[in-house]
Amino acid sequence: MDDERLASIPLLAVLNKRAREQVLRTAREAHYATGQTVVREGDPATVLYLIVSGHAGVEQDGRKVGSMGPGEFFGELALIEEHGRTATVVAEDELDCLLISAWEFKASLEEHPQMAIPMLNAIIARLHRREHHG
Repeated sequence: MDDERLASIPLLAVLNKRAREQVLRTAREAHYATGQTVVREGDPATVLYLIVSGHAGVEQDGRKVGSMGPGEFFGELALIEEHGRTATVVAEDELDCLLISAWEFKASLEEHPQMAIPMLNAIIARLHRREHHG
């Protein structure tokens, strides 16, 4: 994966090229086919997912509550709070993700605290969406 694509992901855009390369070295790439479940609500969480391309639907209690696309991420709450997944995520089309382990993610966050800003912005935006749709 090239640095230009990584730099287009808001969570990684705050990092310099060397730091992005460091994240990429520890991340693994995963591909999901249309309709494939990526994570299931309630399952244990050990990985943060960054969407590189494609779209994913978000479901809670069997009801679709949102959709995500390139540059967005999911799985961060479970890493921070260390509880089960709060939603089921299903690939809406061909979906490519970068998977970052909880341990690596926490290490990256400690080394590059500026990553917290786009993450907090995304979490706040999700909470607002939930208030207006819930």
